[in-house]
Amino acid sequence: MTTLNLAGWRVGLALGPDHLAVAAANRYAPFLSDDEAPLDLTIEVTASSMTPSSTEDGAGSHLTDLLEAPLVAQGEGYSLDARTARGWINLASRQASLVTTNPAPLIDLEGFLRMACALLAYREGGFLVHGAALVVNGNAHLFIGQSGSGKSTVVALSPWATALGDDLVLLRPDRQGWLVYGTPFWNAHSVARQGQISCGVLTGVYKLVKDHRVYLETMSPAAATAELVASCPVVNGDPSSLPGLMTRCRQLAADVPVRRLHFRKDAAFWSLLLDCEP
Repeated sequence: MTTLNLAGWRVGLALGPDHLAVAAANRYAPFLSDDEAPLDLTIEVTASSMTPSSTEDGAGSHLTDLLEAPLVAQGEGYSLDARTARGWINLASRQASLVTTNPAPLIDLEGFLRMACALLAYREGGFLVHGAALVVNGNAHLFIGQSGSGKSTVVALSPWATALGDDLVLLRPDRQGWLVYGTPFWNAHSVARQGQISCGVLTGVYKLVKDHRVYLETMSPAAATAELVASCPVVNGDPSSLPGLMTRCRQLAADVPVRRLHFRKDAAFWSLLLDCEP
């Protein structure tokens, strides 16, 4: 069993064949956990086409094949039927299963793990968020927006900050407020991930808007809630979860300022962000 610690949630991976377990342990090495606390979710993964010579690291361009396949709610769980994989997730029993025929099964494992983490985080009161996050002085700044909005650019412009992620991060409620945790779910081209196992207290959320000027724009509670809902993958596609997700995003927007950040391709925006810190 390969056990991962993701934002304090423990996910066990029962992987076969053995060389898949070795490849996954290498892929997720910073997140490996050897403590014996109860698992929050166990995922059994069977790969029927992997050979020991397969070296794909799971961050390939075909990850979207699985991520674009719909999760279908069935009773207490969800089923998945993708081009190269079939799976199910049952949060009530804390069990999930994936069978993949992908010759590079870490790609399907990565996509399925993202889906499972989104559902697990939501069940536990948190979120998996499509966004980039940077920590300065212990304060986390979360940048959201659709693909191409500039999330990776903001990370590249901030080498002095601790980057928790440039694609997907985890939010978890805590007595300090909302904590933002790094994940292994970065863009495929990202190499420098030194901050991926770090966390910080959420100080602000920023919807990225490319502009020739640099300024912050206040958002209405309704607009902030809508942007947060749109940034919560998997869960926002489940009609049964949508009312609860909207309520939780509304609360997050009440707890933490959500603004539009108009920025250009330089680091001038940081003076605005740091001036807003408590």
